[in-house]
Amino acid sequence: MQDFPEVNGWTVVPLSGDLDDFAAREVRGLLEVLLDGGSARVVVDLGAVGFVDSTGLNALLGAARRAREGRGAQRLAAAAPRVRDVIELTGVESLLPLYPDVAAACE
Repeated sequence: MQDFPEVNGWTVVPLSGDLDDFAAREVRGLLEVLLDGGSARVVVDLGAVGFVDSTGLNALLGAARRAREGRGAQRLAAAAPRVRDVIELTGVESLLPLYPDVAAACE
């Protein structure tokens, strides 16, 4: 498995491309492996994600729920305006915090 950087006790997972139906399965699996492996606090870096759909959002929400069940947390960071708009319009931000950048998410 790929090693991800840790900042202030948060594992930072950078994503890129489109977070759609195809990518959501891979992201869901990756986050499950991290959470099962003991990474209780995860920041998902969306800085290089250009598009997100409902399956992508569901993958992120499912991993966040799993993190909370394990007494951890998940945060989103650095979403481009188009992605941020989808997150805000769907109400996902009320369940999964969105930070302006990775540094703020890791505080």
